[in-house]
Amino acid sequence: MDPMQEGDSALPTGVQAVGVAFAVLAELANTSEAVGTSDLARRLGETKARVHRHLTTLRALGYVDKDNQSDRYRLGWRSYRFAVSVFDNFGLRQLAHRHLLALHQKSAQTVALGMPADGNVAVVDAIQSTAHIAITIRAGSIIPAVSSALGRVMLAFMPESERQAWLARPISALTPHTLQDAAEVQSVLAQVRQNWYCLAANERLSGIAAVAAPVFDDRNRVVAAVALIGSSVDVNDNAPAQLFHQVQEAAMDISAELRSQTWLKARG
Repeated sequence: MDPMQEGDSALPTGVQAVGVAFAVLAELANTSEAVGTSDLARRLGETKARVHRHLTTLRALGYVDKDNQSDRYRLGWRSYRFAVSVFDNFGLRQLAHRHLLALHQKSAQTVALGMPADGNVAVVDAIQSTAHIAITIRAGSIIPAVSSALGRVMLAFMPESERQAWLARPISALTPHTLQDAAEVQSVLAQVRQNWYCLAANERLSGIAAVAAPVFDDRNRVVAAVALIGSSVDVNDNAPAQLFHQVQEAAMDISAELRSQTWLKARG
């Protein structure tokens, strides 16, 4: 059961119902496969009858679709349209997009904007490469924080308590090059704080590398990161310094639009 439901018996019935409806949508969004009522109820810690009532309502509204042959459910067309509208209207995404576009035009590489998402990184905007080797990442993708440049550059500048909570989670070995030792990761994060960028190569996908820099808000908290993603042949320690500076400039410009002084202070 979602911990947010603990003690919800004290909440008004209508509020409880809304909570369950959102829990149903969230669980369906977390799986690529259609889910049956019994399985969904088990995952949510709810009764089958209660989940079925919400599925019926959400289906009538277009937020859920049902496969009549298997009696399983998945997100419907209205959920998709809602998600697209959220991305299109999300303030940081709108504000940052022209800076991502400028970075993309300078580098001809794939660029992305990521935000922290419960121990992972949610990609909220991306512009795909026009180079001969196209590296693709889509808005809406969820990627591991600890093994990605986007995630590490945010981890490096997080408050210590938040960073430790993220690092306490198991690190999946996505490739033979994925760092899994917490002490090694901590050493990398210390280097990130010195360089003000993070380079991660071959850790999520062999042959793919990314350079990321942090974005700060008006309270000087790290709230996002900008990344340039390409082949590890082009994006590596021996890449021209200009490439790293371009990523930093994009992050700095977005931070300035958020009224942050962090980059200005870092550069003296």
